[in-house]
Amino acid sequence: MAGEVQRYIAVIGDMVRSRDLPSAERGTVQKQFAELIKSLNREYRKKLVSKFVITLGDEFQGLLSTVTLIPDLIWRLEENFPERKLRVGIGLGPLDTPIQKFAINIDGPALHTARAAIETAKKTDTLGGVFNGFGQLDEVLNGIARLLWFHRSRWTLAQRKIADLLRRGMPQSEVAEQLEIKRQVVSKQVSALGWSPYIGAESAWRIILQNYADSLIGAKNDLSQAR
Repeated sequence: MAGEVQRYIAVIGDMVRSRDLPSAERGTVQKQFAELIKSLNREYRKKLVSKFVITLGDEFQGLLSTVTLIPDLIWRLEENFPERKLRVGIGLGPLDTPIQKFAINIDGPALHTARAAIETAKKTDTLGGVFNGFGQLDEVLNGIARLLWFHRSRWTLAQRKIADLLRRGMPQSEVAEQLEIKRQVVSKQVSALGWSPYIGAESAWRIILQNYADSLIGAKNDLSQAR
């Protein structure tokens, strides 16, 4: 469409209270943080416009080609970086600077909306992702994100392990075998962690992201620079 504005999905994440880390632990955590970002770039390379990059020691940012990646990204961050909680701000908007292979030395409304989302997360002590710049969808996307986080925050470590395997599509019988626990235990835990309503809500979130939020991006993004 002539005159269509190209918008991008910007993601900014930061560690919660990273400055509270003892000096002896900070180096180790920073190394683990760097490894996490490298793994995200490998795993999601086909869905990145600009690769994730650490910007301020305890922050990272990147540009996505699709907002439908967010549920998996947030899950990954929580599961693979237990050392510190991570806030995530998701913004939508155009760029004022050229796209780079890595999301550094870029600027524009996409980054500004993501930054505003992170600031909101800090002020309200919100985890699980904050959306900004999607218009009326902000309230819908943030509402579902809050419900899902509320649910996850009450799971035990054992329940999270079960949920992670179920989310990958593994049957309960195989979950029991992999975790070396009885099937009855898995069945009880599945009921206790409320898996059916949780995955139903996440599926609804994905549908909204795919069918409505993604349509706001505009012209198809060029991923050639990110590969």
